[in-house]
Amino acid sequence: MKNFYLIIAFLIFFAVQGQEATTTIYLIRHAEKADDSADSELSEEGKVRAQKWADYFKGKQIKTFYATRFKRTILTIVPTSVAFDYSPGTTHRMQYNNYDPETFTLNEVFEKHNGESILVAGHSNTIPKTINSYLGKEIYKDIPENEYGNLYIITVTGNKITHELVKI
Repeated sequence: MKNFYLIIAFLIFFAVQGQEATTTIYLIRHAEKADDSADSELSEEGKVRAQKWADYFKGKQIKTFYATRFKRTILTIVPTSVAFDYSPGTTHRMQYNNYDPETFTLNEVFEKHNGESILVAGHSNTIPKTINSYLGKEIYKDIPENEYGNLYIITVTGNKITHELVKI
């Protein structure tokens, strides 16, 4: 009987070791801007959309947030960040990583955050470009100026990469 339990323990150990981590990156465009200034805040419609994103991402266990330096991208992810339940008695200050779309790569994100869920907020022309660069082919076109509900999901498990565009 002792050998039986030892064999079971080894089987469980090797089964767990054989499981590959899944990393999921969600990419969204910032919500609607209040005006056409260079660093606009969100409009009322944009604030509603940012909250809708928070509702969508609830339960997705996002661990890391990326946003460009602009108010509109940061304000788009704030409701999502603060919507998560944290351990009782702990305080949470929103942590996000500022990124430069010109040098940002999804390869680095996948390497740095293996096994996590990540949210990236960007712009109509940078999000598709970043994804296409990672995939090595032109799949996604720039987002039209009046579209704000595109959700791009890239999932990596081992060597398997999947991607999809969901209209929300």
